[in-house]
Amino acid sequence: MKSQRSNRRKFLRNSSFGLLGAGLLGKKSFATPFHEQDDELPRIKEYRTLGRTGFKVSDISTGSVNQSTILKALLKSGVNYIDTSEIYSNGNLEARIGKSIKEFDRKSLFITTKIWIGQGDKSKEYILDRFRKSLDRLQTDYIDCYMIQAASSSEVVINENFHSAISQLKSEGRVRFCGISCHGESWKGKPKESMEKVLMTAVEDGRFDVLLLVYNFFQQDMGERILKACKEKNIGTTIMKSNPMFDYSQLKDLITELEQKGEEISNFERWALDGLKVSADKADSLIKEQNIKSDDELFRDIAIPFVLSNSNVNTVIIGFTNFDNLKHHLKFSGQTLTNLGEKRLIKYKELFGQFHCRHACGICEDSCPNNIPVNTIMRYNYYYTLKGEEKSAMQKYKILHGGKPDACIECEGFCEKACPYGVLTRPLLAVAHHNLSFDNPLYT
Repeated sequence: MKSQRSNRRKFLRNSSFGLLGAGLLGKKSFATPFHEQDDELPRIKEYRTLGRTGFKVSDISTGSVNQSTILKALLKSGVNYIDTSEIYSNGNLEARIGKSIKEFDRKSLFITTKIWIGQGDKSKEYILDRFRKSLDRLQTDYIDCYMIQAASSSEVVINENFHSAISQLKSEGRVRFCGISCHGESWKGKPKESMEKVLMTAVEDGRFDVLLLVYNFFQQDMGERILKACKEKNIGTTIMKSNPMFDYSQLKDLITELEQKGEEISNFERWALDGLKVSADKADSLIKEQNIKSDDELFRDIAIPFVLSNSNVNTVIIGFTNFDNLKHHLKFSGQTLTNLGEKRLIKYKELFGQFHCRHACGICEDSCPNNIPVNTIMRYNYYYTLKGEEKSAMQKYKILHGGKPDACIECEGFCEKACPYGVLTRPLLAVAHHNLSFDNPLYT
């Protein structure tokens, strides 16, 4: 099965729709020398005030960067907000950033790093120790914003060990501001709080200066309410997962693979195939009818301008993997959604709305009798398919608490009945397991 998974990855990387939202590779990428790229790079055109911090932040900022030359190019292009974490690449990303910023004016940059404190059971001493290790790797005297990473409950938001550590670090001049991020709750049982509930608690708490949240054209409602509340409280807003794309080519590949099994197909595979094929055939019909030839014609230029059209957004965090990816995304600085873009967005929703599970939503999970952490499984599949973090996503999935999609076989679809967006939740869970499982690609 590993060879099938490998072949599928090759298919995705060479497929037009497989590159939706991931940035298209051109002739220049990792191998192109930095000095040859410099004159061709677009520049940041707009800066927005990051809430009460008062810092003028580039409207497009950087998250994961796999090469120092790319990060330096971003900074030379005017990007001045860097988002990282101690857990990204096991601290190696912080170390890469520390080496890369040496030739730049430190005061011109805003650096945010994060600590994961679980359910808030970490001591103040633990938090201080982790912070100092991050500071050493970043090779700087201070960090602009220190964040709680992936807060999963309001209890974590008000954790006094974290806030006591922040107070001490501020008094020492090591931290200027504090923040919090949320992907929704990673539930072990019945869900308790949504991303909106967790981050609204942070807004009302009053001690957080910057929030990192999910917001895109598929995931609007919660995000817009959070952004509005932040504006009223003068809290800085940074956006992750601005691109809600999924891998349509992967679904098509899986459908073909299952169809070719013929009589050897299992009951669960047949069920997953039947759930996907009707909607996929409809999407294919519309693609053919409207002569949509590539992702560029349909969606490629919509995601970032949509987010930047919201004046309550301060900056969009993007992961950059190569120079073509950099040039493509930076050109959207200062842009908002056009009328044509709005029409394309509507068409995209019509084509693919049923195939996209909204990150950080979790609305359906309370209805699941098997306690399946739908939000978390779909997020891991996002890391697998679009961020290229296959190994990490599979490892996370292997140890994930809660039910797994095999429980969906006999279920009547409580999640799909509860979903206000009409998502094909159970078949998509089957696809996620197909990607993330170390064992059989689909249940037999």
